[in-house]
Amino acid sequence: MQDVTWFPVAGKTFIVLGLARSGMSAVKWLLAHDAFVIAIDDDKEKEAEARKLGATTKDTFDSIGWEEVSALVQSPGVPLWFPTPHPLTQEARDKGIPIISDVDLFRLSHPQSHFVGITGTNGKSTTTALIGYILRECGIECLVGGNIGTPVLDLPHAPLYILELSSYQLDLTDGLDLHVVGWLNITPDHLDRHGSLEGYVAAKKRIFKTSGTSQIAVIGIDDTPSEMIWAEMTSCQTTIPVSINRNLNEGLHIFEGCLMDGPDKVMDVTNLPTLKGVHNFQNVAIAYGVCCALNLPKADIVKAIQTFPGLAHRQEKVRTLKGIQFINDSKGTNADATAKALAVFDHIYWIAGGKAKSDGIGSLSTYFPKIVHTFLIGEAQNSFAETLEGKVPYTKSGTLEQAVKESFHKAREDNLSSSVVLLSPACASFDQFQDFEHRGKMFCQFVNSLEE
Repeated sequence: MQDVTWFPVAGKTFIVLGLARSGMSAVKWLLAHDAFVIAIDDDKEKEAEARKLGATTKDTFDSIGWEEVSALVQSPGVPLWFPTPHPLTQEARDKGIPIISDVDLFRLSHPQSHFVGITGTNGKSTTTALIGYILRECGIECLVGGNIGTPVLDLPHAPLYILELSSYQLDLTDGLDLHVVGWLNITPDHLDRHGSLEGYVAAKKRIFKTSGTSQIAVIGIDDTPSEMIWAEMTSCQTTIPVSINRNLNEGLHIFEGCLMDGPDKVMDVTNLPTLKGVHNFQNVAIAYGVCCALNLPKADIVKAIQTFPGLAHRQEKVRTLKGIQFINDSKGTNADATAKALAVFDHIYWIAGGKAKSDGIGSLSTYFPKIVHTFLIGEAQNSFAETLEGKVPYTKSGTLEQAVKESFHKAREDNLSSSVVLLSPACASFDQFQDFEHRGKMFCQFVNSLEE
């Protein structure tokens, strides 16, 4: 971090822009640490909630006394650069006010703790949760948060933190001095937010910025941008390459279904009950590499991986009713993530749609023969219907509740063996839900309310 004159925060004034989960968490934390807080959100009910906590709000941006502001704490969901910066963001930038994130505040307030950061396009949440589980099974005290589960500023003190970090969060920071980094993969995502693939990669790369902390990076190298990053870094810090597509003399790779550490066999990864599918090979390998970097015994790491209970909203088994499995893959927020779920199952009654991302679902055509019927929801239902026309039967259900009912009825009517109702939307959730977790919880609720 280059400019930290705003820390410590006591007695200083901060603007918190965006009062969703992480923003409200920042308001509470700053007030608890004796800072003055100006809370800003387009939702006036959220501003009223912030006022109840002790923050002030402003009717207009013109009434902000900028000379008193030490920094602007921006929520990840608020546009930083693209498609256009939020007006308050631009004004702060023009006035030279530091724009920071809740993760910056958290990192500086825990100087004695160690930090592991996980990023990539797909697999972040599974890998982050798996690392946390391995550490706890090995008797290591740690907490998991960030883009998964609990906002960082709501986490109590711990000697070690495992943080899932999104491109939105990383774009806001100027370096977190992480001790270990797990980098999974890059596929085009959030291009409307970052302007281009290059902008997206540049935001992600901020995870490696350090002001001197010795860092170990465990890097998946199976896509071109990630391999280029690994090549850039090998001369300047410790790196462990990971591949599931090729053999590596040094590093971690998959050979005939086994995780290999150079020439040495580590474990069979084909029969892990909650980590099914080739895509999980990389998640397991990265988690194993990160835990090795943290000096855990290798045999203990393997034992813990084999008992991992799985991650909510990622190929989560909700229920089997009348022989039909219901799978919650609400975490499948883009086509590449959804491909991982479609690859695992057969006789699929697919629930898809929401707030579409730029890549659509054309890339999933390889899996169309596995799909018996698609039930479309949300803003994307018309565009997705155009892609599916003449290839996969579909119904425009509109809402998730209706899609659950219709998919169950259709699956019972068809009476195929091993039928699966799969929620894997290939879309963001913000058109109808607070986030993917809310969408997944509602899916579980609708499924559990079905009657035989």
